[in-house]
Amino acid sequence: MDEKVGLLEKLLELMLEQERALSELVSLAFSEQRAIIRSDFDAMNALSERMLGVVSQIDALEEARTELTSRLGHFQALDELVPLADSLGVNGISDAHERLLEQAAKLRTAQDDNARLILNAVKLRERWLGLLAGLSSPTYGAAGQQEVHQSRGIVSRSA
Repeated sequence: MDEKVGLLEKLLELMLEQERALSELVSLAFSEQRAIIRSDFDAMNALSERMLGVVSQIDALEEARTELTSRLGHFQALDELVPLADSLGVNGISDAHERLLEQAAKLRTAQDDNARLILNAVKLRERWLGLLAGLSSPTYGAAGQQEVHQSRGIVSRSA
């Protein structure tokens, strides 16, 4: 019993560390969003490197958490541990799990928004390049060649 309580308390500590790391990752994703909007490539690169560091930290925490949960028994998800934790007087696992899910949803939304911003920026750049190259200018055809219409030698039919 005491061993399970100790494992559950350690699990809760790991979950709180994961929450802090995930919160930092969400903050970095929003910073990346601002850098994308400003087209600040140096900031985007620096933020991406920091994000990779946080992700590797989260992965290490996830491995430790998986190892702990396997020592507690065969649980498919964290919410299955809540009744055991409650029965042993370890509170907070359910709340920590909910906060982790909320942070993951925020991260997913921020990353989706960032991907959309990047995709739109690429499309806009392609449009500008096409316009500047004369490929999609209204005075040129789809192949980039001027459209020359065959004339019949008549200047004006009304003349």
